[in-house]
Amino acid sequence: MKKSDILIIGNGISGLFAACIAADMGKKVQILSYGAGTLTIGGGIIDVLGYDDQGKFIADPLKGMDGISANHPYAKTGAQTAKKALEAFLKITEEEGYPYLGSPDKNLWLPTAVGNFKPTCLVPRTMDTEALFKADNILVVGFDTMKDFYADMATKNLRERLSKNKNVEEFIVKLNFEYGRDLRDISAMDVARWLETDEGHRSFVDQVKGQVKANTAIVLPPVLGLEPNYKVLDSLKKELSCALIEVSSLPPAVTGTRLNKMLHSCAKKRGVQIIEKARVVGSEIIDGKCQAVITEGFDRQRKFYAEQFILATGGVYGGGIIAKIGAMSEPIFNIDIEVPKVQTDWSYKQLFADKKQIFAQYGVSVDENLTPVAADGSKPASNVKVVGRSLAGYDFCYEKSGNGVALITAYKAAAAFCGEA
Repeated sequence: MKKSDILIIGNGISGLFAACIAADMGKKVQILSYGAGTLTIGGGIIDVLGYDDQGKFIADPLKGMDGISANHPYAKTGAQTAKKALEAFLKITEEEGYPYLGSPDKNLWLPTAVGNFKPTCLVPRTMDTEALFKADNILVVGFDTMKDFYADMATKNLRERLSKNKNVEEFIVKLNFEYGRDLRDISAMDVARWLETDEGHRSFVDQVKGQVKANTAIVLPPVLGLEPNYKVLDSLKKELSCALIEVSSLPPAVTGTRLNKMLHSCAKKRGVQIIEKARVVGSEIIDGKCQAVITEGFDRQRKFYAEQFILATGGVYGGGIIAKIGAMSEPIFNIDIEVPKVQTDWSYKQLFADKKQIFAQYGVSVDENLTPVAADGSKPASNVKVVGRSLAGYDFCYEKSGNGVALITAYKAAAAFCGEA
């Protein structure tokens, strides 16, 4: 019977990062993966904490954690662990040749696909917003058949939000893909693949070069290649003699795909075994400790044994939590989550309210060590830790904290199991 030191259920950002951290600390790590994970459709930026409970902007995410509510995941980790986690992430990006910009104690303002700005903390070099604020001329570049980026709207909003001294203009690149305009929608993924080709690269430069003035910054959707490197960015910057800044966009986000590839590469280099198409359906718990988790395939069930387990399956959207009328639960360890019986009590009438949505904060409750606590106060398994979107107590959309919670709780779980917390 093969037995891992740490078995991680889920291969999203929290699962992969926890695996890398635990492997660096000498543990034998195994990941059970079912599906691509939500990271491939989410953004690759690291929001840590952008707004407090009253909707007030937080300039320093680490200091902002001092005033966080007691049931928030950051109350379980603390600012010191958060700083270690984010610094470890920055170190990994450097080692993998895809370094991120930013600091754990400072929020940046990142342009969105519609020309607004949102706070975030760590970003790839393709999102160097400092260059945007320094430039005299802003050229918003769209693509003629691409969906989910409206250059005219972004141009209009950037004119309103940036200094009146800046000149903001729009330009549309013609793609002329061979398969034509009518077969399907063109996404940022298609354009990113195109820009990785010699033909696409040359066509983009030829069309845009004449629009570039002195001290220009180009704002465009996240299309600067699919691989976790800066080859496309650096070559275009050199040929166009200007900065290029990708916006935060709607999924599927190319930045998320790059980060996903980078973390997979990092995990495999560290000897982490990733078992794909492993749908975990249950667990075997004896005397308050998980002995194994159970997977189900086409032919049979299998058991995977480990000393410790990290649950990183995501929330309702990722399938890690099951919601029914008047009930919610985590299915692998059979943890009931306390929610109102009346469904209308799960949310405010206004979806984008001026406060955290009720349903967004539902998830698995944990103690200060991230060990799960059931609705009746019992602890199903002492050697299990819960990380990322499965956790209760925060509204990642309202407070801008999603990937930050994922990284920081993953780090705490891995470090705790390794005796480093």
